[in-house]
Amino acid sequence: MAGGAFRPSVLSMRKTFPVIWSLHGETHTGKLDVTKERIELTSRGYTFAFPRDSVIHFVVERSAEARIRGLTSIKIRLVGEHVVRIASLGGAGSLHEISALLTSEGRIEPLRHGLAGAGT
Repeated sequence: MAGGAFRPSVLSMRKTFPVIWSLHGETHTGKLDVTKERIELTSRGYTFAFPRDSVIHFVVERSAEARIRGLTSIKIRLVGEHVVRIASLGGAGSLHEISALLTSEGRIEPLRHGLAGAGT
């Protein structure tokens, strides 16, 4: 096998996760699709999508009042002051994978993120 074989990066592939998500006070059960260019949240009869580079900040929220249906959530702040919260139905490992995917490739400045209440 040739040493320079092409391997697609993780971000060149679509990643899908089962999630519960909240936007403007409404909670939806559905899926999260992450591609190199965009993030799309879909539920029965509703879709919210945004470019990956519109994420200006995210934080993993672990407090009881920040949870969605008892699950740890990620609070995502977007350009234009929209705030989306996502909780993974796939377990803690997938929540961390989603968190890692929120950081876009090619950013000039690093994306601010952290753990709520952890002094970050």
